[in-house]
Amino acid sequence: MRVDRDELVRFGLRVSIALLLILPFLLWIAEIPEWTWTALSEAQGPLLNSFWQATLSTVATMALGFFLFRSLQGWQNERSYRWVEGLLLLPNLVPPLFIALALLSWSAVIGAFPYGMGAVVVAHVLLNSGLVAVSLDRLFKGKAGGVAEAAWVMGVGPLHFWRSIGWPMLRGDLASLALFVFAIAFTSFSLPLLLGGDRIVTLEIAIYDSIRGEGRWDKAVLLAGLQTVSLFLLASILPRPLWSRSAVRSGLPYMRLPWGRFAVVLPLAVLVAGWSVGTFAGLGSGLEPGLFRPIVEGIVTSAALGLSVGLLHFILFLATAYVSPHDRLESFLNGYLAPSPAIVGFGLLLLPVESSLGRLGILAVALTLISFPLLYRWLVHSALSALKRQVGVARSLGAGWGMVLFDVVWPQASGAILRACGLAALWASGDFSLSGILLGDEVTLPLLMNGLLGQYRFDTAQLLLFPLLAVGLTLYLLFVGVRRHVAR
Repeated sequence: MRVDRDELVRFGLRVSIALLLILPFLLWIAEIPEWTWTALSEAQGPLLNSFWQATLSTVATMALGFFLFRSLQGWQNERSYRWVEGLLLLPNLVPPLFIALALLSWSAVIGAFPYGMGAVVVAHVLLNSGLVAVSLDRLFKGKAGGVAEAAWVMGVGPLHFWRSIGWPMLRGDLASLALFVFAIAFTSFSLPLLLGGDRIVTLEIAIYDSIRGEGRWDKAVLLAGLQTVSLFLLASILPRPLWSRSAVRSGLPYMRLPWGRFAVVLPLAVLVAGWSVGTFAGLGSGLEPGLFRPIVEGIVTSAALGLSVGLLHFILFLATAYVSPHDRLESFLNGYLAPSPAIVGFGLLLLPVESSLGRLGILAVALTLISFPLLYRWLVHSALSALKRQVGVARSLGAGWGMVLFDVVWPQASGAILRACGLAALWASGDFSLSGILLGDEVTLPLLMNGLLGQYRFDTAQLLLFPLLAVGLTLYLLFVGVRRHVAR
């Protein structure tokens, strides 16, 4: 009887997780009174713009990521290797607002900023190339590291190795990684909104304009459904984890670039230089006295929002760990990509919540719906998949699902889960796109910064980067500190 009750609870949790993730679509379907089919000509332009932007971003990101992967192999000392790996991942860990602000600050050097597809592609490359490099490093060492060392001993050249051995072994994983990057670029909302100007209308921007400018909610849902179904079909073909857990934490001399060891800092150097230019300009102009109170209120609100999102991720990841392993749920979570931020934001805006605190809670749910599938696919899935055999053994010995969760899964997967929660909290504290939809007023630091950017006050907005970074890193370190406590 106890086993049946546990299975019923697990089934209910699986259904609840799936329904929660598709909640924005359910709200839209229930609220839209009349549907009209969107003409192909209306969707064709934004769809092609999104496709070409995502394709260019993916090709450039994979190319630079492979170069950075080769450069990473020049670091042989394990401690130095860990530091360099962290520097590569840093651009991907900060909110997109940080990337956009660094690029916009270059306008002080180059003159008028070149808004458009080129700027969006450059932002995506700087954002994701380090992640691609580290992912390639983990994949290569986990699957082909021993073969590469044997080929090195036998005198096989790197080019011949890649053509005859490396590519056949890793092409499925490389395709999955490329699809992951493509999905990030294809569904990007914040960066095209800030850097695209009026020169590029992607699918995300078209969805946003359909709701806010035209009031055509049915068109927005159909565009978002087309986007989600397309990515789901692509992702279902390659539902592979992106992060190998068995990696040697030092470089492979066989694969290193003899002249490119320090090139690993290239993406971060471009961003740090942009931040430095903006900071010096901001220090020259200073802060207006009237901004101090909004800044303090923004810090408190951003911290509360980030903490709420991190805790919501913790609850969802713990529920997912409890109902795992389950092949159909894993396939759904690996193939499902979050809907358009505009769809999520305006969909949850339909809920009858009017209070400021309630809107903040709705925003926390919206941000969770956006980042949970990404973080699951990136960090948590591989951690849970590695424990399948142990869970099977524990179940065969008579352990209940609660005991399996807290005595087997949680002690070993807590690191990945809490790190993902910390990243979710950091990203949420830097959000401005969904916050602008659901909150409207400049009540968070990113919204205050976005308002300053809209007034072309890049220097003042740059100064607010530092308290925002302090808030995000504090939240991230809070969850990581809990992870270390659990590990001990």
